[in-house]
Amino acid sequence: MKGANDAGLTRVLEAFGIGSDALLGQGGESRVFALDDARIVRVNHAGTSRAQVDSRSALLTELGRSAEKVPFSIPIILDTVEVEGYSVTIERRMPGRPLIQVLAELAGEGRESLIRAYLEAAAQIGDLVLDRPWYGDLLHRNAIRTDSYRAYLERRAGQSLKTAGREFETVNPAQLAEALPEPGEAALVHLDVFPGNMLVEDGIITAVIDFGASAIMGDRRLDPLTAAVYLTPLITPTATNRDQLVAQEWLVACGLAGLYVAVQDWIASYWSFARDDINLYRWCRTILVD
Repeated sequence: MKGANDAGLTRVLEAFGIGSDALLGQGGESRVFALDDARIVRVNHAGTSRAQVDSRSALLTELGRSAEKVPFSIPIILDTVEVEGYSVTIERRMPGRPLIQVLAELAGEGRESLIRAYLEAAAQIGDLVLDRPWYGDLLHRNAIRTDSYRAYLERRAGQSLKTAGREFETVNPAQLAEALPEPGEAALVHLDVFPGNMLVEDGIITAVIDFGASAIMGDRRLDPLTAAVYLTPLITPTATNRDQLVAQEWLVACGLAGLYVAVQDWIASYWSFARDDINLYRWCRTILVD
């Protein structure tokens, strides 16, 4: 486990009576461990402020008021504590396994049906009610918020590209933003609904997890479109070229296919800063530079 030699983290786990073998997953913001059959422990990375944790808790509480509008579960925070300098949340454990794992075991029509269910769940995220008078970041440390969706897209892409460095200096964020339409209204966008952030059980999407720093107010169509983009094998190793074909057929049926390339280009600019993820960074280069 990454961070297994972190003495502070070890003491956090000991405080809950669990070990590193309880690890369920980890990402850029936290590590998640099974506490018992009903609960998980989310240990935020060192340096995460209590204010950031409280902001996420407040967002999830607000989203929970409309959770009945979607056919899958979303995270519910039961308690927040400070242990050994770490901000820790105790959350409801949701049923299912990460879709990224299930895809490694599944083939044929069952797999194709699950890919379509994944895309449909991504499209339903916008049914969760969130009212904000602007477009932009919900939880990002350096939040960008604007009156125009395209203005947000341009500024966020520009920030990522600047961080990414000289390899991307020829990419024009204004052109990327201009290629996407202004939506009728701002809606919740998860923006990180790749197969690792959906849980599945018996062929059904049971939960969408990891509403984090990527979440924005934007065009709700962005989630199913980025979900299709994330089925690229270089981004999701258990995805296949056939998955991408199924996704494209689904996008055509939903009238979204015409936005795919523009969304692909913008999301590549969004993730261009992610040098710590070699495959993702290579994909961003392939789309925007090579």
